[in-house]
Parts: sequence; structure tokens; C-alpha cells
Amino acid sequence: MRPRNDLDHNTASLNPGNGRYRPGAVDKVVGLGARLLGTVASLVPRAAWRRVGVRRNDDGDVLDPDVTATLLALRVVSGLDIVDVPPVHSRRIVEREAFIAGGSPSVAEVREEQIAGVPVRVYLHRPADTSPRPTLVYLHGGGWVTGSLDSHDAACRSLCADGGVTVVAVDYRLAPEHPFPAALEDTTAVVAALQDGARVADTSVDAGRLVVAGDSAGGNLAASCCLWLRAQGRAQPALQQLFVPVTDLSQRSASYAEFGEEGLYLTAAQMEWYEHHYLGRSGDLTEAVDPRDPRVSPMLEPDLSGLAPAYVAVAGFDPLRDEGEAYAGRLEDAGVQVTLRRHRGLVHPFVNSVAVWSGARAAMAEATAHLRSALGTTLGAHG
Repeated sequence: MRPRNDLDHNTASLNPGNGRYRPGAVDKVVGLGARLLGTVASLVPRAAWRRVGVRRNDDGDVLDPDVTATLLALRVVSGLDIVDVPPVHSRRIVEREAFIAGGSPSVAEVREEQIAGVPVRVYLHRPADTSPRPTLVYLHGGGWVTGSLDSHDAACRSLCADGGVTVVAVDYRLAPEHPFPAALEDTTAVVAALQDGARVADTSVDAGRLVVAGDSAGGNLAASCCLWLRAQGRAQPALQQLFVPVTDLSQRSASYAEFGEEGLYLTAAQMEWYEHHYLGRSGDLTEAVDPRDPRVSPMLEPDLSGLAPAYVAVAGFDPLRDEGEAYAGRLEDAGVQVTLRRHRGLVHPFVNSVAVWSGARAAMAEATAHLRSALGTTLGAHG
């Protein structure tokens, strides 16, 4: 395998439209402008924002100024909604937006490999050696239809560098080409292989310090993976990190009504589009998958006891906020150790927006601090 410290955005991917994004000069200028806009907006006194009209939610949370400014700019530079084009083109839109917002935190090394036949990208916080390492399996968001290793590169780098862990990002199969349960099958195959002794980047995995994490659809896969591990009689991860997770596709919570319109990034219409493709309603299947299946909607699993300790982070202005908080509540009621955090001034894609939003950087710093505490890792000399 060829070690890579700097990604060239030319990674082969099994999902059409992903892994071949090359930012052009215009993208680079837009990205630089977005980061500058976010910095300037964060320095403007909140009193000034109140004069021009600040967004508040029903709980009194205030949308962060840098989020407000960059979302307005995104509506100008991004002319197409993902629901208006075929999935292959939607993936390219997401890749471009992620490049603009994500940045590239520094890690020791990045490699492309396969585990259990599934393509993965491995991030090392220090050079490879023979000692077993705490390892985090990361499952990118994107509604099971979009998103890629590249779109969530910044999130994986943050978790690796600041969490003191090896990160294994999974390039799972996407719908509609591969509807449910393909993504979950790829996820569980990778996690099971790591538990069974698979090596990554010439290093061994400390199975007792294995974490499963993801955002949005990836958070859904992480939660469902823990249910699968329990059903198979396998060990639970040391931690499940669920960022803005999808936990219930069978119904729409109140936060959909409050935040599901255009202007706050993720919309209710986009979630319908994602679900349509993921559950097989756009293909030739004779029957679409029932959204009440607990493998699709882990909220509907009757018994959540015995699952891994959970770190659940939601955004204050996100259609998925309420179901993420509700799932954390159900886990806690079942006796699972839970840390729930609402990032009040943020919107849905904060994990891969660390280059433009100060609140996103703070949110990821908090998540990695919790990760270090849970695994006993420290910055500078990791176990």
C-alpha cells in the first residue's frame, strides 16, 4: 500500500461520483472566501447581529453568527439541491461543499487499504509500529446516498490527531445502487474483522479500545452496528460516538417541522429523498424495506440494554436534533452510560465544517476530549 500524507482527491471508490473530486481554482477561492467570511462573522459583536436579525429556535438557542453568514453564502454559490439531480451528481455537490468547509488537520500518515474486502482509509496519529492501538471506525454521513472518504476527511483527521487514535474510515456501499442492508453489512464486516485481529496500516488493533463512530447516516450505522454485535454475541465497542444520528425513519419529530425548511442546510425534503433511495423505493425491489425495522430505526429496538457507552452530539438547529436526544434518553433508561451534548448554535454538518465554524471546532475538541477520557489516551504520547 502507498502511504499518503496529503490526499490528492483521486482515490478510487466503489461508489460512482465519489473519490474523483479535484477542486478547481474557483473552488479553492470559494473555500478561502468561506473561511475568511466565517472568521470575520465570528468577530462581529452579537449586538450587531441582533440588529440585522438573528435566528432563534423555540428553545431560545441562537444560531452562531459564522454559521448564519456562511449558510447565506452557500445558497449563493451552490445553485443545485441534491434532490434535483441524480445521486451521482449529488455526490459531487457534497464533495465540493465538504472541500469548502472541511480543512485538513495534520496527522502522521494516511493509507488506503481494504478490510474484509471493504475499502477503508486509515489515519495514523503517529508512525506505524508493533504496539496495539486504540482504533476508531468512522462511518461518514450523507444519507446512505452521498458522502465519501473525502467528504469526511477533516472529521477523521480531527478525531485521529486530537483523540490519539487510529481512525479507520469505511467506504461503504451507497444507495440507490446498493440499498439497505449493504451499508450495514460493510460496516459490520469491518468491525468484526478488527475484533478478530485484522491489522491496519501494519499495526495491530487494541480490541478492548475499539470505538464505532459516525455522523448522520453514519451515526445510524454506528448505532445499528452495536445492535448487530449484541445479537451476534460479540463484544461491544468501548464507546459509540453518535454525531447528529438518524435514529428513527418511521416518523418525523417536532424538530423536522421547526428546522426542515431550506436555509439550515439539511431539509425535510432531502431526508425524504435519502430514505427513498436507502430503503429501496427507487429500484426494482418488489417490496421496499420497512422503516420500522430496528436495523433501520434503532430507536424502535425494544431492548437497548447491554450496549456500548454512548456519546451523542446533536445540533441546536437540525431536523434530526429531537430523535438524537430521544435515542440518548432511551439508552440511558436502558442502563447505558450516556453523554449527551447539544451544540446550540450549530446546524447539521458540523463534524466536517471545522474550517469555517468556530463552534464546530469547539464541538470536535469536546468530542475528542471525551474520546481520550474514555480510552485513556493522551496527546503527544498515545497508548
